[in-house]
Amino acid sequence: MPTYPRGPGQQTPEVEQPPSIKTAVMLMRAGAVLSLLSLVVGLLTLGSLKDNIRNQLQDNNTTFSQSDLDTAYKVAIATAVILGILGIALWLWMAQANGKGRTWARIVATVLGVINVLLTVVSLAQGQAPGLSLVFSVIGAILALVIVVMLWRKESTAFYHARSNRRLA
Repeated sequence: MPTYPRGPGQQTPEVEQPPSIKTAVMLMRAGAVLSLLSLVVGLLTLGSLKDNIRNQLQDNNTTFSQSDLDTAYKVAIATAVILGILGIALWLWMAQANGKGRTWARIVATVLGVINVLLTVVSLAQGQAPGLSLVFSVIGAILALVIVVMLWRKESTAFYHARSNRRLA
């Protein structure tokens, strides 16, 4: 991309997103929707959560009262809601920052994507995730992999460099 001398008050031309960035941003937004669906489904299936907690405590030969069970249930719900909202926010934040060509965002999105994939692989290996949760996790991991590939394509790298140079100019 050629550079041109600029006089006072002249703007550098806007750098357009390449298709790889547009796709990555769209997939990140889809990831936010997936996280929202996962949160909603999780909240709709809370009925079995208390039984699962009770069974896990019994399997571990843990002595517990009804109050302990109720507390664990409330903590599990609060944790699920907080993590769900955090996941949605991260997807949307990364979509916005990467869409603007922020080089730091590409690195953060890559790290988050790798963590997503690793946690999914660990969950699969341990066989702990319930059916629908597992489906959401696998779809999220696939999205993360595709996004990372899109963010590191040659045209994406040129976009990040051009945006970075534009901000420095």
